[in-house]
Formats: sequence, C-alpha cells, structure tokens
Amino acid sequence: MNRVINIFSLICVCILFGCQSKAIQMLVQQQEWENLAVTTGVTCSSPEMVDGNHKSYGEVQGRWIHLRLPARKSIHRIIIRGTNITDAMVYKQLENDKRWQVIQQIQNNRKPDIEIRKSFITQALRIYIGGTTNDQRKSPKFSERYGAIVSKTAIGKTIVHELEVYGFVSKE
Repeated sequence: MNRVINIFSLICVCILFGCQSKAIQMLVQQQEWENLAVTTGVTCSSPEMVDGNHKSYGEVQGRWIHLRLPARKSIHRIIIRGTNITDAMVYKQLENDKRWQVIQQIQNNRKPDIEIRKSFITQALRIYIGGTTNDQRKSPKFSERYGAIVSKTAIGKTIVHELEVYGFVSKE
C-alpha cells in the first residue's frame, strides 16, 4: 500500500513540477481581465457595438447579432450594455464546426444591461433577438395553420451601446 502511495505521489510531483502544461502555466501566471471585443481583428454585425465607446450605439435591423474574434479565446463573462433587448438566446460556435450551442437564454429582461457569467472557449458568438422594447404588436388574425386566432409581433430595431466579452489574458 505504501508503495502505491509513493508512486502516486511521484507521478503528481512530476506532473506539477516536471511538465509545463498549458493548464499549469495558466494557473501560475498572473492574469487580468480584458475586453476581447475591442481587440484588433474582431468583427461584429454592427461595429459601433464593439468600439469601446459607451455613448455610441449600434442598431441591428433583424434578429441576429454576430461577433467573431480573431482566434479561439476563453470567455468568462459577456455584458450587453445599454440595450432594449427583452428576450434573446446567446450561442457559441463549437470548435472547428458550423454548429452552434446555446449558452444562455434571456427572458423578460427589463434592465438596460445584461450580464452573462459562463466559462467557455469559442471564436464566435451569436445573439438571436426574440424581443425588444421597440416591438410593435399587430392585430390578431385567424391562422389556418394553427386553427386559432394568433397575435403577431413585428420586431423593432435592436439597440446595443456596447457588447463586451471578457476573458483572462496573461499579464506582461
């Protein structure tokens, strides 16, 4: 039994001190938060959303906001500042794939800022807008498809003052 414990301890010491794995380096190095959305090479469906200026705002006509980083990054927090979004779905792009995975659903938001705290790695984000405070209700009509009276809503312009995507970077 002592021999097994000694071998296990030796393996642990070798892993911690002998190897220079990326995970251990990230734990040992000093790190700080950085807004990855304002770095060079980032593209967004509305560039005003990622210009670093909280006074300017971007408008999206339609239902999608797209954000693409220049490389895959570890993301820990997303903040959508000064927005009129009430309902939305936030997606991350899966590694080397055209598939997307839901990371957060937003419902009945009444605040001007939306904060999402999740840890994941991706190169691109999509936000599907389900509703805004600028939406216009249309009069209900009978739908042959559903066999009932259905009310419809015309989505208004989506406004976002700043889209911030935070991750850790090495302090140099």
